[in-house]
Amino acid sequence: MPTITCDNETLDQYPLVVSLPHSGTWIPQTMAAQLLPTAVLANTDWFLPTLYDFLPGMGVTVIANQVNRYVADPNRAPTLVTGTRYTDTVVYPQNTFHHPLYRQPLSAQTIAQRLAAYHRPYHKQLAALIDHKVARFGRCVLLDLHSFAVFPSRPDEATPDIDLGNRRDTTSSAALRQAIGGTFQSSGLAVGNNACFTGGYITQHYGALAPVAAVQIELRYGAYIAHREFGEEVLTSYQSAVFDRAKMQLHQAFTEIIATVAGQA
Repeated sequence: MPTITCDNETLDQYPLVVSLPHSGTWIPQTMAAQLLPTAVLANTDWFLPTLYDFLPGMGVTVIANQVNRYVADPNRAPTLVTGTRYTDTVVYPQNTFHHPLYRQPLSAQTIAQRLAAYHRPYHKQLAALIDHKVARFGRCVLLDLHSFAVFPSRPDEATPDIDLGNRRDTTSSAALRQAIGGTFQSSGLAVGNNACFTGGYITQHYGALAPVAAVQIELRYGAYIAHREFGEEVLTSYQSAVFDRAKMQLHQAFTEIIATVAGQA
């Protein structure tokens, strides 16, 4: 199977690239053999390729990772190879509930092999897409799409449907963040701004480039999967009514976002 898919790779309709780095579920057999029988690969960005499947038809360039984030996380810096927690490593030793994943600690060679096979190729293709847009338009807007269950370490706090992260207006202008937030609010989605997810490695790395404006968009599970609490689990289905309503809201929002991006000077 392809480890990366890309739609509208050379279509020059908009100076816009959409990235889905955490929506993949595939893992290599070598990794499966190393996992503990109790390992749960929780908190994937479940079903996002299906949720956003309208974007390619709107002329948007979309890159999606088919590989599970637990193999090697594209939204972590490739230098983070010695950490002991999932929050500070590119290849997690634990899942997002801080439970161990592997029968034995992974070797430095295994981590290096995963980076070469799964982390580097995603960034190579993403960078090429961005470079193509910059060459054509002189600029590029990168939207990095994710989803989440609750705000980490704040499970009892009321959370918005969308949290926009741009490293507190350093990887894009405040005006772009506000315009994007306004489209989601107009579609009936509650929006937070750098409330918890301020933008990971992808947003920070590419948003540091002068011609690039990068924003991470986090969508709450309860806004599109089901109206319930989520725990340490692998999800295989969603409530159709909830999902379809969210897709309609997001389609409406992205229609305005595309118009905003296309109309920028």
